[in-house]
Amino acid sequence: MRSIYGFRLSDGHCWGILPGEGTGGWADEFARLLGLEPLQGPADKTIRLERFPHSSGAGDGCLQAPHGCGGEGWQVRRSPFLEIWRHRAVPQIVCGLHETADFLHVREQMRCALFPVYDLTVRRGGLPLHGALVEHDGQGVLLVGRSGVGKSTACRRLPEGWNPLGDDLALAVRIPGGGFAVHPLPTWSAVGPNSEKRAWDIKQGVHLSAVFFLTQAAEDEILPAGKAMTTVILADAAMKIFESVRVREQTIEKTLIGGNVFANAAAMAKSVPTYILRLSLTGCFWEKIEEVMEKGGARRPLETGAIDGRTSGSVIVRAGRGY
Repeated sequence: MRSIYGFRLSDGHCWGILPGEGTGGWADEFARLLGLEPLQGPADKTIRLERFPHSSGAGDGCLQAPHGCGGEGWQVRRSPFLEIWRHRAVPQIVCGLHETADFLHVREQMRCALFPVYDLTVRRGGLPLHGALVEHDGQGVLLVGRSGVGKSTACRRLPEGWNPLGDDLALAVRIPGGGFAVHPLPTWSAVGPNSEKRAWDIKQGVHLSAVFFLTQAAEDEILPAGKAMTTVILADAAMKIFESVRVREQTIEKTLIGGNVFANAAAMAKSVPTYILRLSLTGCFWEKIEEVMEKGGARRPLETGAIDGRTSGSVIVRAGRGY
């Protein structure tokens, strides 16, 4: 019998990954990417992997239930290459993998298989976020920004003493006593069949000390971000993750998730210092970050105009779409 892989997040919740027949190789690669190890002890929630034919749905739209998923009350999410079956009364979540030899399809399966982790994390007060996670002196820092703004480049420019844990995605969880801890997630675009064997250790959580929203500029500068702006940008950065796992196709589901995401983003904006980092191509921006984190104080928050230098109140909306 194959081992159950597992990981425990900083909120104390433990996940198990149980390979079914014909899914061992898939599970091994998924575990390698996320730095998973054989699980010691019980899991709070288990994702059971099953191998499905190319499509388990009949032509009339009726779904063929996987083994152990008979009866009523099952909720099914369908993606092009996998299906996720959940039931309130059943502790296991069934992830049905469609047969495919295309690596890009397999990568998409792995990306979408994390949906249950994202969903339950949001229900428990956390957020998946489109942002880079770096660690400095035991403190976690999130660099949040739209694609192309320079998150990966900023991570590569960091000097010794700074530890980039992930340059694209992160999972923030609420921790006992208040605050958030953040775990790295894979940069899926960097995962390829012949690429360097990179891994992102999801077990490695760091306390979130600050969030910086990136924007390009001629000179490095840090400005405080107001709570309203922070809430909008964080909520948008989280919903982009859900859209990447095809939540956009589930209208009711997206509405329910979106409400929880916004509430959690507001809680993060209230409890974690947030700033706007104007990022130049050649400056030592990390020194600015160190300075503001050491001081712990900032000027009056800027609710509008901080991202692009204008004063229009519509900046908040544009920032929400851009990040």
